[in-house]
Amino acid sequence: MDQLKLQKQNPWWENPHRIEEDLKIQELNKSTVKWAPRLLKHIDLEKNAVYSIRGPRQVGKTTALKIIIRELLKTKHNANIFYFACDDVKDYIQLGDILETYYDWLRNQNNERTYIFLDEISYVKEWQRAIKHFIDTQGNNNLTMILTGSNILDLKKSTERLPGRVGEKEGVSTNKILLPMKFAEYVELRNPEIYAQVKKWKLHEHSTRNLDFQELLMGKIPKSAWDLSRLSLALDKLLDEYLLTGGIMLAVNEYHNTGRISSQIYDLYLKQIVGDITRAGREEKTAKLILGSIVKRMGTPASWNGIRTENDIASSPTVEQYAYILQDIFVTSICYKLELNGEENHASNKKLYFINSFVYSALYHWLFENTRDPYTVSQENINNPEKKSILIESLVLNHLSRAIYNIRPNDLFDLSDHIYYAKTNKGIEIDFIIKLGNILRGIEVKYQNSINSEDFMGLRKLKQGCMITKNRLEQREGFAVIPASLFLIYI
Repeated sequence: MDQLKLQKQNPWWENPHRIEEDLKIQELNKSTVKWAPRLLKHIDLEKNAVYSIRGPRQVGKTTALKIIIRELLKTKHNANIFYFACDDVKDYIQLGDILETYYDWLRNQNNERTYIFLDEISYVKEWQRAIKHFIDTQGNNNLTMILTGSNILDLKKSTERLPGRVGEKEGVSTNKILLPMKFAEYVELRNPEIYAQVKKWKLHEHSTRNLDFQELLMGKIPKSAWDLSRLSLALDKLLDEYLLTGGIMLAVNEYHNTGRISSQIYDLYLKQIVGDITRAGREEKTAKLILGSIVKRMGTPASWNGIRTENDIASSPTVEQYAYILQDIFVTSICYKLELNGEENHASNKKLYFINSFVYSALYHWLFENTRDPYTVSQENINNPEKKSILIESLVLNHLSRAIYNIRPNDLFDLSDHIYYAKTNKGIEIDFIIKLGNILRGIEVKYQNSINSEDFMGLRKLKQGCMITKNRLEQREGFAVIPASLFLIYI
């Protein structure tokens, strides 16, 4: 690989100020709403580690890398910062050549810490072989690498486990997931005055937020919640905005600037999802049938065979394979059944959810309303009490997984190892059960105008937990009852 070809992607080698010419940096500078993911605070660039950042497409992974590079250029030698977009890299042999060309050129200049950023590495066939060979031959002293991908190799299933192994040498958690901003981050960006009230209770601090969240899981309402409940109307309005945008920056900025979201943005995300499905060797037609069934069943226990029968698909394993691919590309989540004695029941029916409300809207429009304006359809769904309720339930699951990761951070974290649902033989259901070791906590989502004694039947089975409502804040039957918009502030 010619070193001059590498320089085209690294114009700051010539002049560090040229980072400002980068398209992602220019887009960021023009944005009226600017988001610096909290994830960036958890990457130690002075450790010898290979970090991986996974996440949905168009969520901001490339922008995050360029933000890191811009900061590094303020204090580090510009030649020691190497970025390469791997979209057109054919295989691990070509990737290895790129790395060797850069490293040989750099080491003729200095031996200072080197920062290598490989973007969308999951496009490269057998990319792990190139990274492993590079580390084995060059060593990893004075070297920090960050790899990004929308479907980067799952470390839990990998036999190589290279990124984890390199980070473990210095006790670094290296496997990161970048998702759209959380609701609390959205509140902070859209209404800093409201979020200032949140900061008074130190809920912007990781440790305080975790403690208060766990208090809610135990069925107790934190003192801060009673005070912040006076913000409920403002938080509810912001929650409706969040459901429309999904916390995705393209949608957030357009909504902020124009008061709506264009069909082009919905189409962009749809094309990315369909592209990922076909790249995984699956058919768009079959995926469309399965996605339609998931929309209809969202939040209701379902079987692979039921989806197979409804769509006349060849076999249940085929449905299961598609479901796992949709999970791997950050479209859906799978929630397994847990018996009340704590035993996992993966053979039973599963509950399926969409990870992001904006992605749900894009897919819903494609599946059922493709002749209409997608933003109008999205608004109608949010104004529909039944559909909004299930979107809130899906949002709660997404945020619960983030909260549990904060409590139990792990390179191999998997939502399905910690969050389940339950349904007894008598039909009593618990929306979500959080399992932390041998401790079970129940979460019920009742996004409705009123609640009654029967709504607590599931929580009573576990004796501890929290009920998430539309507008009620109270301590009832030993359980915390809290509005959804306020609950999400604690994550």
